[in-house]
Amino acid sequence: MPAWTLPLFEIRVPKNPGALTDLVPLLSRLEAAFGTRRVAELLGVGAGTISNWKKRRHEISSEYADRLMALHDVLMRALRVYQPQVAMDWLVGNEPFLNGARPIDVLVSRGSAPLIDALAAIEAAAYA
Repeated sequence: MPAWTLPLFEIRVPKNPGALTDLVPLLSRLEAAFGTRRVAELLGVGAGTISNWKKRRHEISSEYADRLMALHDVLMRALRVYQPQVAMDWLVGNEPFLNGARPIDVLVSRGSAPLIDALAAIEAAAYA
């Protein structure tokens, strides 16, 4: 892969930075893929909370924002490496790159970074 270089010397503030901080589109993508109840279970909230967030009745707290972004990021990366069912099986299976731990447990306890590293290693091995 070629090095990523930016031809700009200065990066200007976006015209609408709020669009980059809005998590409802990520939540909607997860809900479209899994359904409301499953997303609620994955995030550790009630299904009504998902609806309230989507309808903007309640703000997504910092803790749940982190969970939402981490879950979305890991799932997107897993689906780049594996077919959908294999990606879901990987999430709840034992992963050697995580010392045999289940990726979903590592996500909850340590965040997304170890999973992203594991998926990068798996992807690299696939091309080796």
